[in-house]
Amino acid sequence: MQDMKITYIGHSGFAVRWDGHAAVFDYFQGEVPEFEKDTKIYVFASHAHYDHFQPCIFEWASKYPDITYILSSDIKYRIPEEISAEQVYYMKPGRRLELEEDCPVAVRTLKSTDEGVAFLIRIGERIIYHAGDLNWWHWEEESPRYNKLMMQSYQREIEKLEGRHIDVAFVPADPRQGEQYYWGLDWFMKHTDTANVFPMHNGQEHEVYERLMVQPETESYREHIMHITGKNQIFEVAFPENGTARTE
Repeated sequence: MQDMKITYIGHSGFAVRWDGHAAVFDYFQGEVPEFEKDTKIYVFASHAHYDHFQPCIFEWASKYPDITYILSSDIKYRIPEEISAEQVYYMKPGRRLELEEDCPVAVRTLKSTDEGVAFLIRIGERIIYHAGDLNWWHWEEESPRYNKLMMQSYQREIEKLEGRHIDVAFVPADPRQGEQYYWGLDWFMKHTDTANVFPMHNGQEHEVYERLMVQPETESYREHIMHITGKNQIFEVAFPENGTARTE
């Protein structure tokens, strides 16, 4: 498998390109990279919240005929007639989907701690994780009981990934949570073997990276945190022969 090219579109939106294929995650707004017309494209939407799903994604089918939509089952939107039923898959939490093509793609979903699902995707030999809104959402204004249940729910889902190698992960680090902004990402990184993690769901507050770099808890995995500085930023993720991902 060739190296991956990853474009940060904005918020929780990313485009991943490899070997004539592409995956677009949780498009909300911003500029999507131009693909070759014959690119095989997978479009993922983790849930129906406006900042993770926009109906305009279905307009892409008129430009790219080989396109597949993999959507959380909570998304209730009438699919345009020109898109066939075979092009759209709806997934509930805890489900699996295998697409046997020239580059096999297998999708597994986890249950979000907010709405919808998180995606764990095997593309050939590589593993991509997109959390959607699966996060340790701790809010000081909520009750201790609420925050305890949130902690338990998040840890229970991430436990399903315990020790798993993940090549590329997109995980929330939301500054709105105050001092708890890093809790979900920290738990994820310490319970998986993730080579490259992209902090997301932070709007335009990209200084979250600088905060993570001095957060004492992140010391053991700082070199694996990708530095997002703005929209349309492109990352090259290379895979040496031993199979361990590294970044250029």
